[in-house]
Amino acid sequence: MQHLGRTVVHRDRLARSWKLGDRTRPLSTTPGIVLLEGDVELDINLAPFSCKMERTLPSKMYFSSRANLDPFSEELGPNYESSVGFVLPPVLEEANAGEMPTGNDVLVMSWQRLRHDETILEADLRPSIIVLVDAPQLTAHQGRLIDAIIAIKKQFPGALLWTPGISGPDNIALLSWFGVDLHDMARSRLAKANGLILTQDGPRNPLEGESLDYVAHFEHAINGTRAALAGGWLRNLAE
Repeated sequence: MQHLGRTVVHRDRLARSWKLGDRTRPLSTTPGIVLLEGDVELDINLAPFSCKMERTLPSKMYFSSRANLDPFSEELGPNYESSVGFVLPPVLEEANAGEMPTGNDVLVMSWQRLRHDETILEADLRPSIIVLVDAPQLTAHQGRLIDAIIAIKKQFPGALLWTPGISGPDNIALLSWFGVDLHDMARSRLAKANGLILTQDGPRNPLEGESLDYVAHFEHAINGTRAALAGGWLRNLAE
């Protein structure tokens, strides 16, 4: 059985800073980055995980550790596989797609599943990672993203939460304040594709001769959020 070693070292309301791996020799910390296909390679301390999607019906998610984060094993891992199921748009919240995601170590969550799947209330369900797959859609409905995050963190306080597709240097501190532990650079890559730079102040046009390299801005935001959480002033940074 695979085990993701994680120890809380700092906390502020729902925000957590987790050390990952063996507690005596942790290899990474949160908030951290999940690398997606096409991302540049980053240091393990900054990006402890990677994720790939298989475009089947329903699609499959392969969530991998980029270092040995299992304190009970000497091999690279843990590595997880989950089915995403059929996720309906949040506007169809009363509907039931009929096929929920599978996989308990990486728990694929959606607004629909929060409303319809009673199995997530089972006492023996203890996921290591939770992926809120419809986070981008929830941002279009006032209050729903925060409601979903709070519900997830209260039900699974020991799991790391990832909200794919919505993080950026401009909101990492705020998302971390609400309880999001893992982030990805999809928005930053999209900004670059449109000739923009996504910074802590939001997207902007590059200055003359300025590089469109988004990694430095993302890394700066991650490190700033880590420092704020450790120092007890994350709320000030988020505001």
